[in-house]
Amino acid sequence: MKFLFGLILLVFATALFAETQEQAYYRALKFEEAGDIPAALQAFEEAVALPGEYTEEIQGIIRDYEAALGMSDSDTVSASLWDSFHVAGELGLYGMHYKESGMEKGEMGGDLFLNVNPYLDYASGVWSHTFAASVQGDYFLNNDDMPVLDTNDWNIVLGLEYTLFGKSMLLDLGYDFNIEGRNLSSDVYAWFEKDLFRFEKQRLGAVAWGFYQTSGPMSFAVYGSWHRTVPVGLNGTIYVGAKYEADSVFDYKSYFRSYDDVVNDTTESLTADDLVFQNVLGKWFGPIWRSRISYKFKNRITIEGKMNLYYRFAVGGPDSDFEKIKKFTGVWGATVSWKNWKLNYYLGLERKYTRLTLPHFYKKIYTESSSLTQLKLGVKWDI
Repeated sequence: MKFLFGLILLVFATALFAETQEQAYYRALKFEEAGDIPAALQAFEEAVALPGEYTEEIQGIIRDYEAALGMSDSDTVSASLWDSFHVAGELGLYGMHYKESGMEKGEMGGDLFLNVNPYLDYASGVWSHTFAASVQGDYFLNNDDMPVLDTNDWNIVLGLEYTLFGKSMLLDLGYDFNIEGRNLSSDVYAWFEKDLFRFEKQRLGAVAWGFYQTSGPMSFAVYGSWHRTVPVGLNGTIYVGAKYEADSVFDYKSYFRSYDDVVNDTTESLTADDLVFQNVLGKWFGPIWRSRISYKFKNRITIEGKMNLYYRFAVGGPDSDFEKIKKFTGVWGATVSWKNWKLNYYLGLERKYTRLTLPHFYKKIYTESSSLTQLKLGVKWDI
């Protein structure tokens, strides 16, 4: 009986004082700073075997060490530790408030969503592969009181994703199938990032990104990137570049001209069937900034701020007046999160603001400014 009681105490003590991935990662960084490469590599391998959010970063560090040391595939003792299956997910509730110029009162609603993503990680030599599937469902609360936002009562997104990690590079490919009420659409995307310089805990690189949806929207962007990643302390990601996007827009001038022709027709040969309803491709281009800065405390609390800015010019559309339109979109917000075991609880506030500079003709058609404020509450997991 005493032996059993002692064994139980030993199990609880082991669980209580077991080293976390963050602690092992921090220990490896200390060895690295001291110049003890063998000890650093061993600590990194111990860290990657533990569950945590730095697995991909540590895998990249180990691959860099193995390439620098000239280790062959048979020398990669940690490769078997990378092969794993895990399930990530998120359950959240967003409270939303939407307001645009001309509205006396804003719209209020909510979004309750669940996202589940099973992952399979596989490593071969200096390459690491991740295969993922995703199922996300949204249920919009108070939907009848949000006519301007024009959301469906619910929507479901089914996705497939493949990610390839190489020496100082990342390739991410994905496909999503969207079900929004009775509307069906799909989209594909690709993200390629290459690290050009690495110093201390920071990386500088270049990014190319593309997105296409069958319902119309498409986007392409190129960025310069900066990353700083540490287990405790200041972390950050900044992307600066240019973005091109295109989507279908309604040709209002052609419609109004056809309407005038029908109304003013004296021969009685023109009818409503002669009205011109046509969409053309609207094109935009401009500079873009995306950033996230966070501070991780030793007590597993993280404070994060984000700011995304995009200013674009219309470079194509139905008429010359449309091409005078300029559009600014800014997104900023802050989140506080706390990680306990494999659960990450968060609370945040985010605001999206859009402002259009419009020529006289389009001031009668488009909204000059709008804002969407979201209060976010939820939990993420990776098991």
